[in-house]
Amino acid sequence: METADRPAQMGDFTVIDFLGKKDGVPFDGGEGRDFPLELGSGRFIPGFEEQLQGASAGEERVVEVTFPEDYQAEHLAGEAVTFEVTVKEVKEKKLPELDDEFAETAAGFDSLDELKEDIASRLREREEERIERAFRDAALDAVVAEATIEIPDALIEARGKELWDRMLHQLSHQGISKEIYLQISQKTEEELLAEARPDAEVQLRREAVLKAIVEAEKFEISDDDLLEALAPTAEAQQTKPKKLLERLKSSGRIDEAREDLAQRRALDLVTDEAVAISVAEAEKQGKPFTPEREAEPGA
Repeated sequence: METADRPAQMGDFTVIDFLGKKDGVPFDGGEGRDFPLELGSGRFIPGFEEQLQGASAGEERVVEVTFPEDYQAEHLAGEAVTFEVTVKEVKEKKLPELDDEFAETAAGFDSLDELKEDIASRLREREEERIERAFRDAALDAVVAEATIEIPDALIEARGKELWDRMLHQLSHQGISKEIYLQISQKTEEELLAEARPDAEVQLRREAVLKAIVEAEKFEISDDDLLEALAPTAEAQQTKPKKLLERLKSSGRIDEAREDLAQRRALDLVTDEAVAISVAEAEKQGKPFTPEREAEPGA
């Protein structure tokens, strides 16, 4: 993207400050600073983004919109409000010419064909990893479905809150506050927590099964096991596995790392015992399946 020397158009990226007011009084969740917004993305209240079209960097505008009747914040539902908006920056998408010069300058390849092959190879690798993850999840879920597990509601609610807090932390690094996210999603925090509950329960059930397998198989994780598991991360960080292991010990996370590796071994055991079946057979039996992974002969 490049800074645009022209007024904003749909499809441009803007950085804005805004302050929402109802009857001239600021309202909760209506303020944001350095907020990245792609015009035409539909992230804001209907009509908001369209009124920024034609604005230039440094320009101030008053945007008038009406919240939807079903907006989650009852005190704003159906209400007409104004936003005082300052457009701080406008950027436009500019795609370079795809030629050998681009391949060499941008990625260090001798030709565009080499760059395309490298991209294709990476995409194939990612797709294979996605398929393998899907198969492992399906295999574990098949075991979970046969297990009798009682998960207390309080534990599910706590895990759901943990997932919600984790997402908010990630959003904060993108300059998106909780209030802004609630405004974009047009849902209340309670509604989003309720939506997180099924994922939280699935996670807890999976973990319970894996822990049971770890105990039954008596998996014990040694320092050497951890060093082997840490090797890829150490290589990526250009350090030594022993240093990463010492960091885990000094931070008090060594037991957590041992438990995580033990559960990964339990999942490996489940996956190794699983047999892929065809889509038709899975539908007939009502079992989970991963259609992309080829079924073993005779399955």
